[in-house]
Amino acid sequence: MKNFIKYFAIISAVNLAAVNFALIPAKALAAGQPTNLQDSFDQIKQSVQDVQEGTQNLITSKDDNNLTPEEKQKQELDNRLSVFGKILTLSINEATSTEKQLKALKNLDKEADSLRNQLVSEFDGFIKSYNDQKQTLEKPEAIDLVKIKEMAQSFKDWRTATYLPEFEKANDFLLINQQQNTLEMAGNRFNKITSDIKNLKKQNLKGVEALGNSLSLAANSLKEAENLYKEAENKFWLIANTLDSNASSTIASSTISSENLSNAATADNSSSTEIISPLQNASSTDINPTSTPSISIEDQFLSIKGLVGDSLNKIKETYQIFIEMSDFVKKLLI
Repeated sequence: MKNFIKYFAIISAVNLAAVNFALIPAKALAAGQPTNLQDSFDQIKQSVQDVQEGTQNLITSKDDNNLTPEEKQKQELDNRLSVFGKILTLSINEATSTEKQLKALKNLDKEADSLRNQLVSEFDGFIKSYNDQKQTLEKPEAIDLVKIKEMAQSFKDWRTATYLPEFEKANDFLLINQQQNTLEMAGNRFNKITSDIKNLKKQNLKGVEALGNSLSLAANSLKEAENLYKEAENKFWLIANTLDSNASSTIASSTISSENLSNAATADNSSSTEIISPLQNASSTDINPTSTPSISIEDQFLSIKGLVGDSLNKIKETYQIFIEMSDFVKKLLI
């Protein structure tokens, strides 16, 4: 009877772990993570939206008809300087948060560690670039209305063509690594439960054989989660390596000074040119001889997030099976 109580306690612990898994964002369960990654992603997503909206408003600021022409110009310039400063602050926070999470990753293999170091270096450059821009705004007497408009447009184009592809890559890199940790946790839990069931069988507990079917279901669900993760991982590295091979010149010039920012804007105004991401510039034969028309980088990285989400749902299914197994063992021991 003591042994039954012992294994009852063990299986009950599985139930508690499974409930906790359902209540806590799974990506935050990874061992050694200092912050809630999902919360950070939500904050970063909002930050990206704020920056995009703020930059657009900065470019197309509306006039106030109640002011004289001189007052309108002065107010518009002040408003644009203020908005641009807030955009840069949001951008710095966004890049700093991403870099911090990249640095917190542990136990990476050689390829992943190399990419992490590359991304950290790039985000160092992005942060420096943003800070340089903030210093430029500290001398408003050197900025007129034409220049601030040019700076805003150039900033928007640079962010779209250079920063956002690397930002999306970094986010998916973090997701891939967090899902790997989550899979390892679920696998360890599965192995522990398998061992507990074997011990229960040794006690000749009547009805325990029925747990074999549930264990098989859990194994299949966990395998599906692993396959989805592998698909996401392979897709990520394909996109990441394509970006690296086609965008090295773009990333190498990722830091921008106030002078070349303004010059770039002037060039943009003189000839309207569509900003196309490096991956979209690559021909179809560069990626795959039979590939379909190019898909935006954002959509490609979004598909990876979908695969990771599907993998996470399969892990949740596995933990639900663990809960049901725990309930079943409780009934056997009553």
